[in-house]
Amino acid sequence: MKHLKNKKVLWITAAVMVVLAVALLGQNTLTGTGVYTVKKTGFESSISVKGEIQGKNAVLISFPDELKHRDLRIREFEIKDLIEEGTLVKKGDWVATLDIDNINQQIQYNNDDLERRLAEFNDAKIDSAIELTNFREELKELGYDLQYRELDLEQAQYESPAYQRKVQVAYNKTIRQIEKRRRDYELRRLNLAVRTKRREDRYNFTLHRDSLLRQALEAATITSPGDGTVMYARTRRGRKIRIGDNVSQWQPTIANLPDMSELISETYVEEIQITKLKIGDSVEVTVDAIPGKVYTGRVYRIANIGQEISGMDAKVFNVLIDITNSDASLRPAMTSNNRIILHNRQNVLTIPRECLFSEDGENFVYLKKSGTVYKQPVTAGVENDSEIIILSGLDENDRILFSAPENASEVTYYEEFASN
Repeated sequence: MKHLKNKKVLWITAAVMVVLAVALLGQNTLTGTGVYTVKKTGFESSISVKGEIQGKNAVLISFPDELKHRDLRIREFEIKDLIEEGTLVKKGDWVATLDIDNINQQIQYNNDDLERRLAEFNDAKIDSAIELTNFREELKELGYDLQYRELDLEQAQYESPAYQRKVQVAYNKTIRQIEKRRRDYELRRLNLAVRTKRREDRYNFTLHRDSLLRQALEAATITSPGDGTVMYARTRRGRKIRIGDNVSQWQPTIANLPDMSELISETYVEEIQITKLKIGDSVEVTVDAIPGKVYTGRVYRIANIGQEISGMDAKVFNVLIDITNSDASLRPAMTSNNRIILHNRQNVLTIPRECLFSEDGENFVYLKKSGTVYKQPVTAGVENDSEIIILSGLDENDRILFSAPENASEVTYYEEFASN
């Protein structure tokens, strides 16, 4: 009897297991996948970018004004030597040396021009003096002729009328010659004065350029305008200045002395992400050299124009982040990790991204109710790497599928669900 009773229990247990298996198989056949229960949670989306710690304000070490003058005829200078980045300097300390080969070459050419211009100027003065002296001698001779004509005119009063007219004509002719020669003299004097002045201006310009070039020789040694830590500037391609690079009035900054009282994190965001950012976005900043420490900040400047930087596949935009709780541990040029928080919302409906489907531009989910699957349209909001906010179409505690059912005929469309 005891043996039969045990056998009966085993049969009952087996039957229960079969029923459970059938139920589970039926459920799997219907859904084809797992089920997610919709709930309200906190939601956050962000992007993470690398950056560098900088001073918010800095004293620039720039291309000297003495090298910007257009009369130098030198547009850019190569950096021949450069102080090591991070060096503490005092005002007047050496920072960099620019190549002076072009300056020396221009000085040599200018010296040749200076000698030639001086000779031309002296020749012009001598020629002017000689030519005007000749004019004055001619006028002097004509003055003597006029005196003779006046004597002839006085004596002709005792002669015949015909002779008097002849003498008068000769006298008038001499006067006209003197007047013409005086006009010629004045015009020639003005012409020679202009030519001489032109020669003098060319000589003075060459002399002035010689002075500029010699000032440029001294200015090619760059010194610090103040006390601080030297940080290299960056080129338009985003990398730091180095020996062999060229600087000019269009890219004048060589280095800077950051003010460490206010610190920022400078970073670059790809153009595909830049439209998601706005001024005032919160940022969590960490530094590789200070593990475990999280600094807070806010985006305070976003560049209006993108730029190409070596190592980046797409254009990027410069973004500056104001660090609000900086401390003495931070140093310029430290590598920063910046997590820019785009959205931070509480108590919103969210679902996993893999639960959202799209067809003909319409978003929907597979909603499971009472063992039946419905194709339910939804309005989706912002998303992050794993979740999407649902604005309408679902309620809290609704159950949705992670993937489409294996058998499409088992799906009841939302029109039928809405009518029921």
